[in-house]
Amino acid sequence: MHVRTPSALTEEALKRIGELYAIKAEIRGMTAEQRLAERQLKTKPLLKSLESWLREKMKTLSRHSELAKAFAYALNQWPALTYYAD
Repeated sequence: MHVRTPSALTEEALKRIGELYAIKAEIRGMTAEQRLAERQLKTKPLLKSLESWLREKMKTLSRHSELAKAFAYALNQWPALTYYAD
């Protein structure tokens, strides 16, 4: 979607997702216990912020837009998306 129609919203969404992947790369090689502790410390706040941001932006989008559909999908899958941080 971003490639076809880049926007400030898609840029921000990708930036936020990129921050999560950066943490994943940063903790690679740590023990399972260390990774969990780091995810809980660093990832959980980013996930909470992302969820709030998605919900807020959903209010401004046409529910029929492709971006709204992508955001809705992410929010509908939220428990599965955030499981790794628990």
